Amino acid sequence: MRVLSPAKINLLLKVTGKRNDGYHELLTLMVPVSFFDTLYLQKEKENIELDAPDCGCSSADNLVFKAAGLFKLKTEIRNGVRIRIDKNVPFGAGLGGGSSNAAHTLVALNKLFGTGLTENQLCQMAGEIGADCPFSIHGKPALMGGRGDELIADTLIEDRVYLLVIPPFGISTAKVFSKYKMSLTNSKDVFKMQDIIRESIAPEKYLLNELEDSAFELHPELETVKMELIRAGALGALMSGSGSTVFGVFEDDRHLEHAMIKLRKREGYKYIPTTRTLGGVNGDYRS
Repeated sequence: MRVLSPAKINLLLKVTGKRNDGYHELLTLMVPVSFFDTLYLQKEKENIELDAPDCGCSSADNLVFKAAGLFKLKTEIRNGVRIRIDKNVPFGAGLGGGSSNAAHTLVALNKLFGTGLTENQLCQMAGEIGADCPFSIHGKPALMGGRGDELIADTLIEDRVYLLVIPPFGISTAKVFSKYKMSLTNSKDVFKMQDIIRESIAPEKYLLNELEDSAFELHPELETVKMELIRAGALGALMSGSGSTVFGVFEDDRHLEHAMIKLRKREGYKYIPTTRTLGGVNGDYRS
């Protein structure tokens, strides 16, 4: 079985509080985009075998391996599975690649073994693996709360083209949060929540990431990349998640092409044009 595992971007990321479990309470608007890893799954007699040489961690620490183990435990299936990951989405890039891999492993195993779990059941299982995993199960633009794992509402996003600028380094989420200082007063709201829920929104009007200052302190060049995107003509630009990817928002392909002519290309950086993906876990992705 072959499964596409898309990256995500955060159009909005607000830190709304500190939780008793040590995590932060978030409000985030996430969108899956057409930049994919590819998973290949095959039934085996018993064990879980993982082939993921480009994931930057051991098999035991890989979220896909953990997802497969949790699935076997919860469903009590006896068979094993062999999983290969063709990796494109880098780790530590704020694109949720590992979480997406784990989530889509659960979805694929549910189909492969015919266990008949619902989306809600898969989301509950995914929440035990990582904060972004339930969103990847859901597979559609959505406003999320909690640790980023609780669905508040689906959202309608106007079509745009996004340019992902991925540096040749990742950023530790823990380091970014360790530098984050929550203001006594909330940052200026650029939105009304009811507008996000009820209307089709222009994504460039809602761009906000309260972790940017912390990440820019660690890597000032990321702020420069953001400014370069805006100077090149982007409707808006933002860092995704806790970094290191910065993305620009463009009206359409032609708008992006004009901007690419003006944009300074940095050595070692990847420049990847994407759109939002169409469809949920059972839909077709647009590539």
